Amino acid sequence: MYYSETEARKLVIEAGLRLLENKLIARTWGNISARISKDEFIITPSGRAYDRLTPDDLVKVKVSDCSYRGNVKPSSEKGVHAAAYALRAHVGFIIHTHQYYASAVAAECRDIRTAPCAAYGLPGTTRLKKAVSESIRNNPYESTFLMARHGTLILGSDMEEAFRKAESLEDKCKNLVESRVRPVPVEAGRDFDTSKINIKALPCVKVVSDPYIMKCIEKGKPVGSFIDDFAQIAGPDIQVVECDEWAAERALLGYSTNTAAKEFALKVPMTGALDRMGGQQPALNSVIGRNAVLVKGVGAVCAGKDESDAEAIAMIVSKNCAAACYTKYARPLGAIDARLQRYIYLTKYSKKMDA
Repeated sequence: MYYSETEARKLVIEAGLRLLENKLIARTWGNISARISKDEFIITPSGRAYDRLTPDDLVKVKVSDCSYRGNVKPSSEKGVHAAAYALRAHVGFIIHTHQYYASAVAAECRDIRTAPCAAYGLPGTTRLKKAVSESIRNNPYESTFLMARHGTLILGSDMEEAFRKAESLEDKCKNLVESRVRPVPVEAGRDFDTSKINIKALPCVKVVSDPYIMKCIEKGKPVGSFIDDFAQIAGPDIQVVECDEWAAERALLGYSTNTAAKEFALKVPMTGALDRMGGQQPALNSVIGRNAVLVKGVGAVCAGKDESDAEAIAMIVSKNCAAACYTKYARPLGAIDARLQRYIYLTKYSKKMDA
């Protein structure tokens, strides 16, 4: 019924590489586990890239109390995995993905056929664990679950079954998105010189466009965080600016793009929920910033520490725009929630990932 510990560690590493190859996850997003006994499972660590993991980096966790030994910290979602194993004795392998179309559909916070949607909770919290546990308990015959504004949870008897279910869910969600959203293709034809964007911390700039991104640009309004990892990795929202390199750079830095500010070279903090609360807003804005901006006639301009970083940001911007286009019955994350997640990610999680 259970994997040996050696086999479990090998399969979790293999699964991580396979998820990257199939584009069901990117960077350190998501997590994977394999069961080795009634009360133990092996899970990926927190904040480690899948393509650099070794079997020794994985963590053995108890189902009963989520305890573990050693200095390597397990995924913050270990409680979700433990709850699933506790409720489903036959489950031997679990993958939590942030796959493109399923995440876009999960942003609507509603069940779909064959995939119930667990209520939203901040990543790694008891609230999220309880929401997922409730969804699993209330749907005893389902093994694929959406996680509102977050991603998916796939339960399998083994690794192969879990992958089949994840890929099947993605196909179904792609059909749902494409049947509801039929954006007219818009060619990005305006000239935009990325070399004019000079942010020392984000030297690599990538421009990407697709129908979902261009449809959001057509609306001309800021796009909120429909998916929580967008808030963390790209910014609490994404602004729409004219085709102007200065305006794009200002938006990435978190400052006003008002033309008066350009004339006098002033750094005017953007207004928002946290600004109205008082405190060190200018410092907070410059720390929070954004990693992407939507530029009219161009697409999404994504800025990262390196090429891999910029590509990952481009992927999540596209996914968030797809979610924004698809969603009818749910709002994006609130401004305070989105900014808080961004701040925590930049000051804690991303530093751990870079270590």
